[in-house]
Amino acid sequence: MPLGRFLASQFRQPSGWFGSLVASRLMNFANRRIVDTTLALLAPQPQHQVLDVGFGGGYALARLAELLTDGMVSGVDFAPDMVRQAERRFRRQIAQGRLQVQLGDVSRLPFPAEAFDRVLTINTIYFWPDAPQGLSEILRVLKRDGRAAVSIRSKDKMEKVAFTKHGFRLFSPDDVAALMREAGFRDVRIDHRDQDQLYDQAIVLGTRP
Repeated sequence: MPLGRFLASQFRQPSGWFGSLVASRLMNFANRRIVDTTLALLAPQPQHQVLDVGFGGGYALARLAELLTDGMVSGVDFAPDMVRQAERRFRRQIAQGRLQVQLGDVSRLPFPAEAFDRVLTINTIYFWPDAPQGLSEILRVLKRDGRAAVSIRSKDKMEKVAFTKHGFRLFSPDDVAALMREAGFRDVRIDHRDQDQLYDQAIVLGTRP
């Protein structure tokens, strides 16, 4: 398999030794700033129920576990190896009932309606088979007045990265905002940072009516 296609497949669904030892660590390193920005904008409260869709290497789960002292962190990912890795890494928080992770897909989230105060998903929408369906599912599991963040690198930036030609669907921040409005989110807004950097941060926020 050509290197670009291999890297794209690993960032989509990390697996095997490369996924566990390399891809997940690269994702944690590359996503640190955008995760921190997303959480600052979502402002989860200590008692909140928060879902991370496509948690990958688990950096956001770790940050949320620090913030939600009286709440619950949930994570869903469709990469079995990432779920197993998170189960090992967060075994203490899982045993305490403060964190849960499970295998699942954004198109059919394994949670009841109105379960979460906040939902975030970071650098995952490129791989969704049906973006409108995924956003509808996020809206479904949000509580009334709950907030969601869909965080991306913009299409303009991602088009300059060779491996994104393999299986990535790229979006501008305006594209994501339009999809969120169509899904039923209100008060949709874009926070677009680092536009002069190699990788920008585009966080699109919306609220459930």
